[in-house]
Amino acid sequence: MTVSQYQEYVDILQRAPHIKRAEVVDDGFGGYQVQVVSQSTQPPRHVVREIVSLLRSAGWHDIQAGQVTVVQVQAEDDQRRSFGRLRIAGFAVSYGPSGYKAQCRLVHGARFYEGEGVAPTSILAVARATVAAVNEALGQREGLHLVEATQLEVAGVSLSVALALDLDGEVMAGNAVHRDTTAEETMIRAVLDAINRRFVLFTGQKV
Repeated sequence: MTVSQYQEYVDILQRAPHIKRAEVVDDGFGGYQVQVVSQSTQPPRHVVREIVSLLRSAGWHDIQAGQVTVVQVQAEDDQRRSFGRLRIAGFAVSYGPSGYKAQCRLVHGARFYEGEGVAPTSILAVARATVAAVNEALGQREGLHLVEATQLEVAGVSLSVALALDLDGEVMAGNAVHRDTTAEETMIRAVLDAINRRFVLFTGQKV
Protein backbone atom coordinates (compact mmCIF):
# COMPACT_ATOMS: atom_id res chain seq x y z
CA MET A 1 0.00 0.00 0.00
CA THR A 2 1.40 3.39 -0.99
CA VAL A 3 1.41 6.44 1.25
CA SER A 4 -1.16 8.13 -0.99
CA GLN A 5 -3.49 5.11 -0.77
CA TYR A 6 -3.09 5.02 2.99
CA GLN A 7 -4.02 8.69 3.30
CA GLU A 8 -6.94 8.30 0.87
CA TYR A 9 -8.48 5.52 2.94
CA VAL A 10 -8.02 7.46 6.18
CA ASP A 11 -9.59 10.58 4.62
CA ILE A 12 -12.59 8.57 3.40
CA LEU A 13 -13.20 7.09 6.84
CA GLN A 14 -12.87 10.41 8.63
CA ARG A 15 -15.57 11.95 6.44
CA ALA A 16 -18.11 9.81 8.30
CA PRO A 17 -19.58 12.07 11.04
CA HIS A 18 -19.33 9.45 13.78
CA ILE A 19 -15.66 8.56 13.12
CA LYS A 20 -13.41 10.71 15.28
CA ARG A 21 -10.08 9.11 14.38
CA ALA A 22 -8.87 6.51 11.88
CA GLU A 23 -5.53 4.89 11.09
CA VAL A 24 -4.26 2.14 8.79
CA VAL A 25 -1.32 0.34 10.41
CA ASP A 26 0.97 -2.55 9.57
CA ASP A 27 -0.26 -5.68 11.37
CA GLY A 28 3.27 -7.15 11.52
CA PHE A 29 2.36 -10.10 9.29
CA GLY A 30 2.55 -8.45 5.90
CA GLY A 31 -0.94 -7.05 6.02
CA TYR A 32 -2.77 -3.99 7.34
CA GLN A 33 -5.12 -3.30 10.24
CA VAL A 34 -7.71 -0.52 10.28
CA GLN A 35 -8.16 1.14 13.69
CA VAL A 36 -11.12 3.45 14.22
CA VAL A 37 -12.50 5.48 17.15
CA SER A 38 -16.23 5.97 16.62
CA GLN A 39 -19.06 7.78 18.41
CA SER A 40 -21.72 5.78 16.55
CA THR A 41 -24.64 4.49 18.63
CA GLN A 42 -25.03 1.56 16.21
CA PRO A 43 -23.86 -1.94 17.27
CA PRO A 44 -20.14 -2.56 16.63
CA ARG A 45 -20.88 -5.11 13.88
CA HIS A 46 -22.86 -2.47 11.99
CA VAL A 47 -19.98 0.01 12.27
CA VAL A 48 -17.46 -2.60 11.04
CA ARG A 49 -19.67 -3.48 8.05
CA GLU A 50 -19.98 0.21 7.20
CA ILE A 51 -16.18 0.66 7.30
CA VAL A 52 -15.57 -2.41 5.15
CA SER A 53 -18.13 -1.18 2.62
CA LEU A 54 -16.57 2.28 2.47
CA LEU A 55 -13.07 0.91 1.93
CA ARG A 56 -14.14 -1.61 -0.71
CA SER A 57 -15.95 1.12 -2.64
CA ALA A 58 -12.72 3.17 -2.47
CA GLY A 59 -10.71 0.36 -4.08
CA TRP A 60 -9.53 -1.78 -1.15
CA HIS A 61 -11.39 -4.80 -2.53
CA ASP A 62 -9.91 -7.52 -0.29
CA ILE A 63 -10.44 -5.76 3.05
CA GLN A 64 -12.08 -8.12 5.57
CA ALA A 65 -14.05 -7.42 8.75
CA GLY A 66 -11.32 -9.14 10.78
CA GLN A 67 -8.90 -6.38 9.77
CA VAL A 68 -11.03 -3.68 11.38
CA THR A 69 -10.80 -2.69 15.06
CA VAL A 70 -13.45 -0.30 16.35
CA VAL A 71 -13.49 1.44 19.72
CA GLN A 72 -16.79 3.16 20.48
CA VAL A 73 -16.86 6.14 22.83
CA GLN A 74 -19.69 8.34 24.04
CA ALA A 75 -20.15 11.76 22.54
CA GLU A 76 -20.02 14.57 25.10
CA ASP A 77 -23.67 15.42 24.41
CA ASP A 78 -24.65 11.81 25.08
CA GLN A 79 -22.86 11.94 28.43
CA ARG A 80 -24.74 15.10 29.45
CA ARG A 81 -28.04 13.43 28.58
CA SER A 82 -27.30 10.34 30.70
CA PHE A 83 -29.81 10.27 33.52
CA GLY A 84 -30.10 7.68 36.26
CA ARG A 85 -26.43 6.83 36.08
CA LEU A 86 -23.64 6.74 38.62
CA ARG A 87 -21.29 9.71 38.42
CA ILE A 88 -17.89 10.47 39.94
CA ALA A 89 -18.08 12.48 43.17
CA GLY A 90 -14.40 12.19 44.06
CA PHE A 91 -11.44 9.85 44.50
CA ALA A 92 -8.10 9.65 46.26
CA VAL A 93 -5.00 7.47 45.86
CA SER A 94 -2.22 6.83 48.37
CA TYR A 95 0.78 4.52 48.52
CA GLY A 96 1.77 2.33 51.45
CA PRO A 97 3.37 -1.00 52.40
CA SER A 98 0.55 -2.98 50.74
CA GLY A 99 0.75 -1.02 47.49
CA TYR A 100 -1.59 1.62 46.11
CA LYS A 101 -4.81 2.23 48.03
CA ALA A 102 -7.66 4.05 46.32
CA GLN A 103 -10.95 5.43 47.56
CA CYS A 104 -13.69 6.17 45.06
CA ARG A 105 -16.87 8.13 45.78
CA LEU A 106 -19.83 7.91 43.40
CA VAL A 107 -23.14 9.77 43.38
CA HIS A 108 -26.55 8.69 42.15
CA GLY A 109 -29.30 11.23 42.67
CA ALA A 110 -28.76 12.61 46.16
CA ARG A 111 -26.98 9.53 47.53
CA PHE A 112 -23.25 8.86 47.74
CA TYR A 113 -21.47 5.51 47.65
CA GLU A 114 -17.86 4.78 48.52
CA GLY A 115 -15.48 1.95 47.78
CA GLU A 116 -11.85 1.05 48.38
CA GLY A 117 -9.32 -0.92 46.39
CA VAL A 118 -5.72 -2.01 46.89
CA ALA A 119 -3.45 -3.05 44.01
CA PRO A 120 0.14 -2.93 42.74
CA THR A 121 -0.74 0.01 40.45
CA SER A 122 -2.84 3.12 40.99
CA ILE A 123 -4.88 2.38 37.84
CA LEU A 124 -5.91 -1.06 39.05
CA ALA A 125 -6.55 0.26 42.57
CA VAL A 126 -9.03 2.92 41.41
CA ALA A 127 -10.73 0.39 39.14
CA ARG A 128 -11.24 -1.97 42.10
CA ALA A 129 -12.41 0.91 44.29
CA THR A 130 -14.94 1.95 41.65
CA VAL A 131 -16.39 -1.56 41.39
CA ALA A 132 -16.61 -1.69 45.20
CA ALA A 133 -18.54 1.60 45.23
CA VAL A 134 -20.88 0.28 42.54
CA ASN A 135 -21.53 -2.85 44.59
CA GLU A 136 -22.42 -0.63 47.54
CA ALA A 137 -24.88 1.24 45.33
CA LEU A 138 -26.40 -2.07 44.25
CA GLY A 139 -26.55 -3.35 47.82
CA GLN A 140 -24.43 -6.34 46.81
CA ARG A 141 -21.12 -6.80 48.57
CA GLU A 142 -19.74 -9.07 45.84
CA GLY A 143 -22.21 -8.40 43.04
CA LEU A 144 -19.77 -7.33 40.34
CA HIS A 145 -16.16 -8.35 39.82
CA LEU A 146 -13.39 -6.54 37.99
CA VAL A 147 -11.94 -8.75 35.24
CA GLU A 148 -9.45 -6.39 33.61
CA ALA A 149 -8.38 -2.75 33.77
CA THR A 150 -5.78 -1.59 31.29
CA GLN A 151 -4.61 1.32 29.18
CA LEU A 152 -3.94 1.13 25.45
CA GLU A 153 -3.62 3.26 22.34
CA VAL A 154 -5.86 2.86 19.29
CA ALA A 155 -5.52 5.02 16.19
CA GLY A 156 -3.30 7.40 18.16
CA VAL A 157 -5.91 7.84 20.90
CA SER A 158 -5.04 6.95 24.51
CA LEU A 159 -7.80 4.85 26.10
CA SER A 160 -8.60 3.23 29.41
CA VAL A 161 -10.47 -0.06 29.06
CA ALA A 162 -12.31 -1.97 31.80
CA LEU A 163 -14.05 -5.34 31.90
CA ALA A 164 -16.45 -6.33 34.68
CA LEU A 165 -18.30 -9.58 35.38
CA ASP A 166 -21.79 -9.85 36.89
CA LEU A 167 -23.28 -12.70 38.93
CA ASP A 168 -24.66 -14.36 35.80
CA GLY A 169 -21.20 -14.52 34.25
CA GLU A 170 -21.85 -11.80 31.69
CA VAL A 171 -18.88 -9.60 30.82
CA MET A 172 -19.42 -5.86 30.49
CA ALA A 173 -16.84 -3.71 28.69
CA GLY A 174 -16.29 0.02 28.92
CA ASN A 175 -13.75 2.57 27.78
CA ALA A 176 -12.86 6.22 28.24
CA VAL A 177 -10.66 8.53 26.22
CA HIS A 178 -7.76 10.10 28.10
CA ARG A 179 -8.28 13.83 27.69
CA ASP A 180 -7.45 16.57 30.21
CA THR A 181 -7.80 14.32 33.27
CA THR A 182 -5.53 12.02 35.22
CA ALA A 183 -5.10 8.40 34.17
CA GLU A 184 -6.86 7.36 37.38
CA GLU A 185 -9.99 9.44 36.67
CA THR A 186 -10.04 8.16 33.11
CA MET A 187 -10.04 4.59 34.41
CA ILE A 188 -12.93 5.35 36.76
CA ARG A 189 -14.88 6.67 33.78
CA ALA A 190 -14.07 3.49 31.85
CA VAL A 191 -15.40 1.30 34.68
CA LEU A 192 -18.57 3.37 34.88
CA ASP A 193 -18.96 3.20 31.10
CA ALA A 194 -19.01 -0.59 31.39
CA ILE A 195 -21.41 -0.74 34.31
CA ASN A 196 -23.69 2.23 33.65
CA ARG A 197 -24.84 0.60 30.42
CA ARG A 198 -26.82 -1.80 32.62
CA PHE A 199 -27.12 0.12 35.88
CA VAL A 200 -30.79 0.92 35.21
CA LEU A 201 -31.50 -2.80 34.84
CA PHE A 202 -29.48 -3.72 37.94
CA THR A 203 -31.40 -1.25 40.11
CA GLY A 204 -34.83 -1.84 38.61
CA GLN A 205 -35.30 1.83 37.67
CA LYS A 206 -38.08 2.74 35.30
CA VAL A 207 -37.12 4.47 32.08
